[in-house]
This record gives sequence, structure tokens and C-alpha cells, in this order.
Amino acid sequence: MSSILILAIIALGLGIIMGMMGVINLAHGSLMTIGAYTVWYFQSELGLGFWSGFVIAPFAAGLFGLALEYFVIRHLYDRLIDTLLATWGISLAVTEVIKMLAGDSGKSVANPIAGRLDLGVTTYPFYRVFLIVFTLAVILAVFGIFTRTNFGIRLRAVLQDDEAASLLGVSQRRTYQNAFVFGSALAGLAGAAVTPIVAVGPNLGTNYLIQAFLTIILGGATTPLSVLPGSAFIAGLSNIMSFLMQPVLAETLVLVFVVLIIIARPPVKRAVARWREVV
Repeated sequence: MSSILILAIIALGLGIIMGMMGVINLAHGSLMTIGAYTVWYFQSELGLGFWSGFVIAPFAAGLFGLALEYFVIRHLYDRLIDTLLATWGISLAVTEVIKMLAGDSGKSVANPIAGRLDLGVTTYPFYRVFLIVFTLAVILAVFGIFTRTNFGIRLRAVLQDDEAASLLGVSQRRTYQNAFVFGSALAGLAGAAVTPIVAVGPNLGTNYLIQAFLTIILGGATTPLSVLPGSAFIAGLSNIMSFLMQPVLAETLVLVFVVLIIIARPPVKRAVARWREVV
């Protein structure tokens, strides 16, 4: 359950950037990695503990996202291939910088909430319980931001009709920048949240990036809650497959399943439409 919700937050941040701006950000996984290494650095190197790094992580990723949008992304809007190549190159550069600064071996982060919850038939780690509650709260908070705040209203206005929004005084450039920073911060937060249950390494975010893309392709990201079905399917199927077979083969089969669903979706929709006409 916790892996499903973590994937939902990553996909949510990626979906905001893709859905609002039409930018396929291959550096999104690096933003998650930055969040994870922020927690490790604060806990292991500075000795300030897990929670200080946990709070700073989304700001660190958001700041990097701000620089990325300002110096690179804003000059490549409506140039899909150039954006893909640029963000892919930045992702590779971030990975190499992390290896130079922290090495390429996996880092461990101490669990900040020890103990396990007794469920009778089994036990469940308290930190994973916290993850479930926290990530659900984040998703609901993002939903509230999109529907109840001026920030969210501006984002949706630009998404629906950017020309009309500009006539009403909504800056498209500023709105895009805010959306990119917000999505980046969510990636950093997800990276921070997952550190006690995985090894923190330079390629941490890349492993989640593929699943996040599949989640958006499968379930969409038109609203903050729409990522939940896709993340449940992708993460759930991946966990089951990984339990039954080698992880690489499991990821390959998950990708095949998603491709088959995408191929089958249009014929199914047409068949349903014809059935409705007959009925």
C-alpha cells in the first residue's frame, strides 16, 4: 500500500508538469533522488536527524526545479524532442555529480519510527503506517490546492485556455514556472519519504520514473486523485511480478501489460459506444 501511494505522489508531480505544460521531464527522477540524498545528508553527515532533512527535501528539489525551468525548460516549450534530450542530459549530469560527491554505493537512512503495528495475523512497520497516512494527506492537500486556492485556479485556467487566462491578467510564464517548481517539490518529498525503506543511490529516482510514466499513461493525471488507480495497478502488479520472478523480467512484463491495455483501449471504447447506441 505504501509503495502505491509513494508512486502516486511521484506520478502526481510528473503529471502536473506534463499535463499543465506539455513537458516530458526525464529529469523528474533526479529531483526525487535529490530529495532522498537531502535526507541522508542531514541525518548522516550533519547529524541533524531524519525529520530536518525530510522538511528540507521538497525545498531542495523545488529550488533545483526552479533553476532547471529558468535556465533550460522555459526556452524549450513546444519543442518536445529538444526538451526530452535536455532533461535526459541533465538527469545523467545529476547522477554523475552525485556519484562524485557521495559515491555510487547505496546509502542507508535510519528508520525514524521504530516498532511494528500488531494486526493479529501479522505485523506492519509503524513507519509504513505513517507513509500511508502522510501520502494520502499529501494527495488530498494537492487536490485542495487545485480546487480551493488562487494558485490552483490559475493553473487550471492556463491549462484550459491560456489565451483567455492571459487576457484576465494570469501570467502564463509565471504559472508554468510555479507548476514546474510545485511538481519538482512533490518529487523531492516522495524521495525523502521513501529513504528509510530503500537504499539511497544515484539511480534511485530513475527506477521510479519509468513506473511514474506508466502510471500517467495508464490512469492519467487530469486531477490529483486520478493517479491513484494507475499507481495501484502499476505498483501492485510490479510487486506481485517481482515476488514471482526476477525483477527485470517483472518490469518488462508490466510494461507489456500496459502497452496491451493502451492498444486495447480504443477498440474497447468504440465497442462500448456501439453497445450504448444499440441499447
